[in-house]
Amino acid sequence: MVGILISSVVLTAGSLSAGDVVGSALAPQLLDRVSSSSTVAVVSTSVKFESSNPAACHYQSCFTLQRTSDNGATFTTGSLPAVAVAVVNGSLLGDIRDVIFASQDDGFILQGSGPVTTLKVTVDGAKTWHSERIAPNVSIVDFTTTHHELYAVIAHCAANGRCTDYRIARSPLTANHWTFTPLATWPSGMGVGLGAYGSHVWLTQQTHATVLVYASDDQGRTFTRSSAPMLGSVYACSITAKSTIVLWAECPTGMSVSFFYSRDGGVRWNRIPVTQFAGTGGGAFDPVSSTIGYLEYGPSDTPGTKNLYRITDDGRTMTPVGTLACNIVNGLVFTDEMHGLAACDRSNTQATTYLLRTSDGGATWKRVNLT
Repeated sequence: MVGILISSVVLTAGSLSAGDVVGSALAPQLLDRVSSSSTVAVVSTSVKFESSNPAACHYQSCFTLQRTSDNGATFTTGSLPAVAVAVVNGSLLGDIRDVIFASQDDGFILQGSGPVTTLKVTVDGAKTWHSERIAPNVSIVDFTTTHHELYAVIAHCAANGRCTDYRIARSPLTANHWTFTPLATWPSGMGVGLGAYGSHVWLTQQTHATVLVYASDDQGRTFTRSSAPMLGSVYACSITAKSTIVLWAECPTGMSVSFFYSRDGGVRWNRIPVTQFAGTGGGAFDPVSSTIGYLEYGPSDTPGTKNLYRITDDGRTMTPVGTLACNIVNGLVFTDEMHGLAACDRSNTQATTYLLRTSDGGATWKRVNLT
């Protein structure tokens, strides 16, 4: 989707080593688990960053990338590529759209929105970054990784959001050798959901009539199609694959979001029994493994009410486990059932945006100092 660009100044995020101190506190804006490991990447902005005056960062970085492998006890700090400072749809992450690590060394940043998006690549654990091009003048509609390969849905998109010539692209983790499979019939503006695990790839397609799931077991070369009407939404459901058969789906249904679980590769789905989950309500969803997920509902009208739930039993059971007192959860990542991190915005300001951690499955949370 094309956001409103309020301001744009290109800044280079500085490279720091472990133990270096940033001049002011950092506000976490994005979390990404490194594949299925215990490592989590945290992208933060300086609390001195002012969206109306990007130059206020002066000689310090607006953006910082850190990684932790011990649930926030210690961090190492890497570099980021040049970032165009902009406020897009309320995000303070400049033109960074997503940060994804397929391994400890191999990472990817999607930058930009609209007709053309760019792909930045690191092969040395975020010490350095370089640009790679999937194809000329295309937008990356969706992107995912496995342990060994990259998958992207690309299209030629106009400034009004209308896209044509949808293709699925595949490459080794080097991101420099892409092969393409056309997606012949794809309704523009309805989005694409993409998930992958090993050589298995799934696509979800929302049409005006129904929802279709495309499944491949040969790296996206050929697909079989099935109907999944219960996944009906206003935009294609996003897919998280946790094995060759276990899928989690997140489906926007207007102002709300529905969630689903499949144990047979997307042929049949269980509706996760959530109460109304507002897509703009400040909550977060984290499919942790083949058996466990977490859902945080956002702020409650009743202080102290448990708003964090553990999802088990093939998506059938929701168990309240704890409370995250946040207006907005910028990111929620559990590395196993007990250990997790949350980027918590308590009162809609950078100065009150903290990283929190839990070691007891979300029952209690403690603040992590990122300075």
